[in-house]
Amino acid sequence: MVLLAMHALRETPSRRRLPCALPSPRSPAPAAIPSPRLARHVLLLCCCCCWQSLVPVCERGRGGNGMVLAMETGEIAEKAWTTNPVARHIACPVQANTPTMCKLLGAEDGDSPMNYFILTLPTVGLLYETSPNFRAMGIEPVNAPDPIGPHQLPFQLTDPSHKVVYVPPYNQWPSENFWASFSYVVSADIGPPVVQYGPPTTVTSEAGLVVITNSENKIAGTDFNLADGGDGWTLSGQLEVAGGNQPAAGLRHQALSWGGLNRYVYGVDEVQNLDFATGSDLAKWYFEASPATFHKLELAAAYGGYVAFTVRSQYGDFRELNDPLDWIIIECESCDSGHGARIIRFVDESFRWDGSEVMIKVGLNITGRWSYDPLNSAGGFTLATECQIASVLTNVSRIAILGDFTKGGEGVALDDVAIVSADPSNQPAYPVQCQKGCVCRHSTALIRPTCC
Repeated sequence: MVLLAMHALRETPSRRRLPCALPSPRSPAPAAIPSPRLARHVLLLCCCCCWQSLVPVCERGRGGNGMVLAMETGEIAEKAWTTNPVARHIACPVQANTPTMCKLLGAEDGDSPMNYFILTLPTVGLLYETSPNFRAMGIEPVNAPDPIGPHQLPFQLTDPSHKVVYVPPYNQWPSENFWASFSYVVSADIGPPVVQYGPPTTVTSEAGLVVITNSENKIAGTDFNLADGGDGWTLSGQLEVAGGNQPAAGLRHQALSWGGLNRYVYGVDEVQNLDFATGSDLAKWYFEASPATFHKLELAAAYGGYVAFTVRSQYGDFRELNDPLDWIIIECESCDSGHGARIIRFVDESFRWDGSEVMIKVGLNITGRWSYDPLNSAGGFTLATECQIASVLTNVSRIAILGDFTKGGEGVALDDVAIVSADPSNQPAYPVQCQKGCVCRHSTALIRPTCC
């Protein structure tokens, strides 16, 4: 069959071009190839004879979406991640009944001019371009007469300062969470390398996220003001009462004030499973954050901000503590090429609790001194890097706060949990090098933010 294919190539007048020119899957095969079966053998022959001197056939078979045409196996390669330019993740605080400008920002390695396109619209409120009056003289109204509509997407911004105006719902109080979010991309004409020639190529970035936070910069939060069973929060790690005929008490809600706590939740440790060698609990219990509120892609814009909550013990001997004390845990199941990733803020000499009422605030960056869990008992904990923290925040699958501090029984109350973004003066706070991505462990040819 290979000899027949070579004979077909020999009879083709344009035989010098045919070996490395693949027929389009939508067009008929060249006249010299009598059948699709023979065409496949010509393709295999081309791969063997052209790989050194000419552009590889497999690259010629790539479509615009980065998927390889695999005629025999049907395999589809993973889509390449665009690392340049970058549409930065941004958090923009908005007060009730207040049209607010949000500035978008892209990054391009060669400082090439960029065009900005709105990809999706907020599900709550309206998004506008800035008005001609504001652009020319800086006077109101700041927004254009008509909002950007779904039929206009992707919508190219015309404001040279790349600003948009978000108008929140009329006469609606903000919640403890963000108002809404929308995505955008940037495109730039990027020239070929110096050693090559040719016109520049228009490259479009991956989608950047703009999160419209409330006036306090909160992206996610729970104040437990409603007596609805804890606003989606639960307890994990509690043991059943001896005999197995009574379930663990679970999360409880108190609709009253106690010191600085006002309508809060609490958990108690009724049963302990102790290690007799160390005296520490073998199984610790945690407050588990509500997935509906805290497992959001919008938490990516929280990088550079902080996690905060108020905590107070009801009873317990806080002179005898478990070890280690993993006070705050944030996990991402899809990170590190799907192996998962976890960052932990352990209790240490500079970060302790004696059971009294205290408001905890930990930075969501390297200043927060998060530890990176290798999820391998043979590996030790290391201080988390910028990109490890950013990667976990990009797709959070779990947030847990430790309740089981003491070696004996204890009761712990929790209130006012919040994930807060960085101040507007520090936006965008998400590191651009982390948004470009890291090399994946499962394939070093791939780069993804989730591989950090």
